[in-house]
Amino acid sequence: MKKLSLLNHVYQNTQMGLESLPLLKSKSQDTTFQKAIDHQYREYKQINQRAQNLMKKKHITPKDVRPTAKMSATVMTNMKTLMDRSTSHLAEMVIQGNTMGVTQITRALHETKAPDAEVKALAQQLLKTTDNNLQALRKFL
Repeated sequence: MKKLSLLNHVYQNTQMGLESLPLLKSKSQDTTFQKAIDHQYREYKQINQRAQNLMKKKHITPKDVRPTAKMSATVMTNMKTLMDRSTSHLAEMVIQGNTMGVTQITRALHETKAPDAEVKALAQQLLKTTDNNLQALRKFL
């Protein structure tokens, strides 16, 4: 894993969610699923804003997600939804993205020696939020 601060991992993780969730929502006709995506989006937006505020407070320059990673996620989403836009398939895609995020944040937490208390709390909030979202999305499978 590239050497990034735990705080930047939280920032990038939520950035990817903020980039990909609207696209997935746009592929769905299921209003209940769309509401679940909106809820997750709002939570990620709040955590992302807190991460930005902490970065500003700690004089850390945010490292954005690489444009190639964003483009790759968009292309893959469009390809995976060409033939199947079912709610179950879309939920599976969101669950896969959330699971990758949980893995990255958990690894960053374990690799960070004596993390700042505020940053650690924010990373743990992101993990808890994502776990709750995973539970909520399972009903759409």
